[in-house]
Amino acid sequence: MRVESVQIAACAVASALCAIVAPPVHAQPASVTIAGSLQSELGCPGDWDPSCAVTNLAYDASDEVWQGSFSLPAGAFEYKAALNGSWDLHYGAFAQQNGANLALDVAAPRTVKFYYDDAMHWITDSLGSRIVTAPGSHQSELGCPGDWQPDCLRAWLQDPDGDGVYERTTTALPAGAYETKAAVGESWDENYGAGGVLNGPQIAFAVAEDFEPVTFRFDGATNELTVHVPEPPAATLAVGAVAALVVTARSRRRRSPNE
Repeated sequence: MRVESVQIAACAVASALCAIVAPPVHAQPASVTIAGSLQSELGCPGDWDPSCAVTNLAYDASDEVWQGSFSLPAGAFEYKAALNGSWDLHYGAFAQQNGANLALDVAAPRTVKFYYDDAMHWITDSLGSRIVTAPGSHQSELGCPGDWQPDCLRAWLQDPDGDGVYERTTTALPAGAYETKAAVGESWDENYGAGGVLNGPQIAFAVAEDFEPVTFRFDGATNELTVHVPEPPAATLAVGAVAALVVTARSRRRRSPNE
């Protein structure tokens, strides 16, 4: 699951002033290298060399993700993400520091894209994981260049524990009504709407309060994307119910033939 820290609105009740508090900026590593048994195939002097820049990933500030594509021959490979050109800090399977090697089985020569998110320390590739995003009318609020962009990885749902459920939680959304879908492979070629239907209808959701946590969850077994938002406070529900009764009573009174 991916959890984001975003701006939080803090209001001073006594002075009726509101301030926007910016979170600390996440410090990215100097470099991220795909280090493993595939490096000699890609032009490095040898394998398992964290200092070989040939297999470095590039940091995309718009996506906040390290990524890179490499043309690989057929074969069975293993790799890890090595940070800052050494083995002092590296991540493997299940986003674990000093974790196990990740396996990569390439059946036929092809291009494979690698992804590393330093906030979650998840390292994966386009063969080992489905790359699932949740494009929709909310994406510009996440910092994407626009809405409905399946290739904007600020809406990337992640599965570091490998259970087939991809998630992301954000507190970036102001109150409002939104729509979304699930897209696979950073494009619209494979997308799922309500109920996990291929090319299905958009999924509507509403955020009641500014910047409350919203979780997007994609089940890889059913292809269903669900959006989870907090329940409105009981007091809000009560006020809403009273307001509805008042509106209903007024409406009925206006329709009365005796008035």
